[in-house]
Amino acid sequence: MHSSESLAELKPLFAGRATRVLAGLAVLVSATWFIEWRGAAIFGGLALVLLGLSFLVGGLVGNPGCEVTSLPNLVLPSAKRVHCT
Repeated sequence: MHSSESLAELKPLFAGRATRVLAGLAVLVSATWFIEWRGAAIFGGLALVLLGLSFLVGGLVGNPGCEVTSLPNLVLPSAKRVHCT
């Protein structure tokens, strides 16, 4: 890594992207189970769906940093995207 290069500019590794996608799929499967069997806890299930989607998007798009920023970065222009390091 060069001194002028920030962490947000680094290309994510294939292994990291693949594990994000697998984690997102696992969270989405558990969310469907959670919503189906524990219908009263719908907010917990929806939170799991958002977490699973953020993992999937972060892995497929290659969003650097934390998965929390992957969903907002879908709608933000490239100059205004946020990245956690």
